[in-house]
Amino acid sequence: MSLSGYLIPQPDEHRTQMPGYQPLDSGLPLDLPFQHQPQECPGPDLLNLVPYTPEIPGVPLGLEYLTQINQIQLRQKSVYSPQNINQYEIQNNMGQRIYSAKEHKEFCGALYCVKIVDNMEREVIQLLETYKCFSSQREVEVQSPPGRIIGYITYAWQAFVTSLSILDAFKEPVLMVVGPGFQTNLFGDVSFEIKTKDKSQTVGKITKDNELFLVQIPWDLDVQMKVVLMGASLFLDHLVDMRRRQVLVEINP
Repeated sequence: MSLSGYLIPQPDEHRTQMPGYQPLDSGLPLDLPFQHQPQECPGPDLLNLVPYTPEIPGVPLGLEYLTQINQIQLRQKSVYSPQNINQYEIQNNMGQRIYSAKEHKEFCGALYCVKIVDNMEREVIQLLETYKCFSSQREVEVQSPPGRIIGYITYAWQAFVTSLSILDAFKEPVLMVVGPGFQTNLFGDVSFEIKTKDKSQTVGKITKDNELFLVQIPWDLDVQMKVVLMGASLFLDHLVDMRRRQVLVEINP
């Protein structure tokens, strides 16, 4: 049947076309293989992302992939910012992106704030340090999802050793991060050991190599503590960066 020269398809002739494929009546031979299969040939962005991990009961949303790995890379992005805002890609050992992290200045009066989003642009982790009067110790809350505290990072300045305490949500010690003081190795590679809370055993390592932090953690560590250690690595980079700036100002007043 036609109207004004146009063919009106009958119901039995109608076929729903999948996006990205040639229509059946395009004139192409039907026995030719399709050249672009989205499932087999993802774009360059998809190649650099970790595979999707289904939700796991008892694991905060967005942390599922971390249950499968014992190594995390934190790669600092080279992004110009007049406020010296640090940005990072958080990757697996193959360089695939798990999260993106961005430091936020002057957020609600916070001394230090980092927001971490997953590959679906959901904010899944937040690091937050607020000003505390009359305290020589710095304390960073680790939240996942934002607003729900899963652990803390505490730091007390010492001249010749760097020591971070990794605490659970009840502020009970779980692990320690120990390394050289910020008087040395400020402008070179540096390594920190992850130790048990009594410092008797080394269970992992945080290594800084140029703009890359490599975090090695136990496979069976609780996923929330993996997040706190990841946050501790970002906080370490923040501390080193602050000290570098102080030294440069002292050298070139």
